Amino acid sequence: MQWQRRLTDAEFAAHLALEQQRRDERLRLADPQQPAPDFGPLPTPADCVTPVFGCATHAITADAAALVHQKTCTAPDPAKLPGCNCTPEPAPKPTPDPEPTPLPPGWS
Repeated sequence: MQWQRRLTDAEFAAHLALEQQRRDERLRLADPQQPAPDFGPLPTPADCVTPVFGCATHAITADAAALVHQKTCTAPDPAKLPGCNCTPEPAPKPTPDPEPTPLPPGWS
């Protein structure tokens, strides 16, 4: 069973440093006769998750695994299984089905 949790502060700092290094390298290698690469904003902690792996002995419930856990989540802690010590983020709301495109006259 695999689930996701937010990055710890140290993990996020390392991730941000790697992203900045990647951007610096692309700028260094960019063709000066072309427009500079546009990277957009740097990621925020809300943009980043890391996978957490469990085995049959350390598995959490499927409902809990479907949610993103807090960065302080201690799962898979055998004392807390099949749960964990955090309150996972709520599941994202489903996107509504788009309205059907009307057919041209005479079509059915």
